[in-house]
Amino acid sequence: MKGKANRKPAQEAWHRLMADGPKHRPKAKAEALTVRGMVDAFLSDITARLKPATVARYRYDMEALCRSFGKMPAEQVTGPALTRWLNGGAGSSTYKAITLRSVSACFGWAVRNDMLADNPVRKVPKPKSRSRGVEAVISEADHTKLIAAATADFRLVLHVLWTTGCRPGEVGGISSDTFDPDTGVIRLTEHKTDHTGRPRLIFVPPAICAMLRVQIVRYPAGPLLRSRKSVPWSGKSITHAMGRLKRKAGVKATAYGYRHTFATDALAGGVPDAQVAALLGHSGTAMLHRHYSHLTSRTDVLRAAAAKVR
Repeated sequence: MKGKANRKPAQEAWHRLMADGPKHRPKAKAEALTVRGMVDAFLSDITARLKPATVARYRYDMEALCRSFGKMPAEQVTGPALTRWLNGGAGSSTYKAITLRSVSACFGWAVRNDMLADNPVRKVPKPKSRSRGVEAVISEADHTKLIAAATADFRLVLHVLWTTGCRPGEVGGISSDTFDPDTGVIRLTEHKTDHTGRPRLIFVPPAICAMLRVQIVRYPAGPLLRSRKSVPWSGKSITHAMGRLKRKAGVKATAYGYRHTFATDALAGGVPDAQVAALLGHSGTAMLHRHYSHLTSRTDVLRAAAAKVR
C-alpha cells in the first residue's frame, strides 16, 4: 500500500498485526530415541570403562536386541514385548538370564542418564539360571587321568587350577612380577572383580611354588605358564586344550570345573563360606550360596556339620 490515500488502511493493518502479536512457528518435535540409538550410546560409554571381554558380551546381546527392536522408539519397548522376545529365542534358561541382565544394564544406563523414564526389564520375569556346580565337579580319580594324559606344560596348568581354585583366565596373569615365591602369593591388579578396588590374591601351596620357581628360571619376564611353543596360556586356549584332553583321557571335565571342585571340596571340608569366597576372589558369599547349594544334599556333610554343633 503506497500513497497518501492508502496511509490510513495501512496503519489500521499494522495495528491489527501488533494486536495479534508475533506469529511463532511451532518447534519441530524432537526425534524419538530409538533402541539402536540407545544401544550405540551405551556401548560407546562402556567401551572406555569396561574390559574388552565384558564389552564383547554386551555387544553380542545388544545386537540380538536390535535385530528385533532396533528401529522402535526405546520408550515404547514394554516388559511383555521383551518377555515374548526372550522366550522366543533359542538357548537355555541360564543363557536367557545372562542376556536379560545385559539388556537390563543398557536400559538402566539410559534411565540413569535421563534418556528414558523407566526400565521395562523390571517387568520381565527373570529366567532361572541353573547352577551346573554339581555336574562340573572333577573327581580326584578323573584329575589323575587328566594329569597322566596331559603334556608337561599343560600339566602345570592343571596343578595350578586344582590347588588354587583360580579362574582359567587368571592363569595367564601369573608372571615373575605377580608371583612372590617367598610368600607363595600371586597378586593380580587386573582381574574380573577389580571394580572393588582390591587386588586378587591367589595363594599357592609349597609344591606348586617349587614348580613356578622353575618357570621363573625359564621365563624371567612375562607369563610363567606357556605352551610347548612358548605361547602364554589364556582362558580361551586353556578351554580348548581341556576339550582335547578330556577326550583323550576319557573323562567328563571342563577347565572351569576345577574351580567348582576347589570350592566344593573346601566347603565340604568345613572351611567357612566367607573364607572360601575370599580364596575364590569373590567380594561376598552370594555366589557361593547360588552355585554350591548342592552341598546341602550331601548327608555326610550335614552329619559332620551337626556333629560340630554339640
